[in-house]
Amino acid sequence: LTTSAPDTKGKWRMAPIPQWTAGSAVTGNWGGSATGVTAKAAKSGKAEAATKFATWLNTDPKAIASLVKEAGVYPAATAAQSSGALTTPEFFANQPDFYQLAADIAKGTAAAGWGPDVNVAYSTFKDAFGKAAMEKSPFPAALTAVQQATVADMKKNGFKTEG
Repeated sequence: LTTSAPDTKGKWRMAPIPQWTAGSAVTGNWGGSATGVTAKAAKSGKAEAATKFATWLNTDPKAIASLVKEAGVYPAATAAQSSGALTTPEFFANQPDFYQLAADIAKGTAAAGWGPDVNVAYSTFKDAFGKAAMEKSPFPAALTAVQQATVADMKKNGFKTEG
């Protein structure tokens, strides 16, 4: 939204998604990050130093605060989620409980698997919903565009699709 519909800043609120089953509190996950030690680092004899750095980066309170501030990373370390490093994103300025709500919603995150062309689907999703938001057009048309682009890409790459 910040890049697709910047003029809508302050007009959105984060909320739990509607549920298929009343009383459920399940959500999906898009995003995440990881810090790894490459095989090249291991072969160079620097795996221990790389591991030490990765541990520091993801556990040191100052390092985590920097990741939050400079990279916009939502910390996996639960202590960091309430350390004060998180401030309400400007785009959601009218929602001071943004991160408390995020933490509550995240408790119901379901396991996920990603499709073979998730990047095409996501890119089309971003473009189609950004356009729909800017033009105030119906979202179902955006969903159709995402489905069509994703299926076309899958077929182009040799996947068999239904329908």
